[in-house]
Amino acid sequence: MTTKRSSLAAAFATAAAVAACLALAGCASTQPGAPPTGAGTSTAAPIPTETAVRPEFTPMPPLPHQSPAPGSLPAGGVPDAVAARADVQQAVADEAARTGAPASAVELIGYADVTWSDGSLGCPQPGMMYTQALVDGRQLVLAVDGQLASYHAALNGPFTYCSAPVPPAADPGNR
Repeated sequence: MTTKRSSLAAAFATAAAVAACLALAGCASTQPGAPPTGAGTSTAAPIPTETAVRPEFTPMPPLPHQSPAPGSLPAGGVPDAVAARADVQQAVADEAARTGAPASAVELIGYADVTWSDGSLGCPQPGMMYTQALVDGRQLVLAVDGQLASYHAALNGPFTYCSAPVPPAADPGNR
């Protein structure tokens, strides 16, 4: 039994060595006088050592004493049908908990159906990678004592607070 195992091991080692030689030989030039193109001298484009996770975004949060830039956050109120939805009420409860204010102090400032530029839903986090595709979603703006808070969601997902919102890719009319 030991002989059979050692024979199999030797056969496997030989096969692996032959495969490695063939792989290396495949990288070598077959033209006489041509410089070798083996390991370390590839003519292919170099692989970058740093891979960009995402393009750099410049967050555009509103300053506490200023109104948001036009088009950066939806304003103009929230329709009653939207305000009554469970996910909107959950966002109100989250904002109350986040700020320490009672839920009755949270104002519904604006709501919009939007198209996010990628899977970050307009709220990219450092070091994270996101799907690079347009994502239909929603944006909700709440306020407590004049401090605006942006909540983002996918079309059918829950709202999540975003401390540094990035504007949507398109207006809702472009969907």
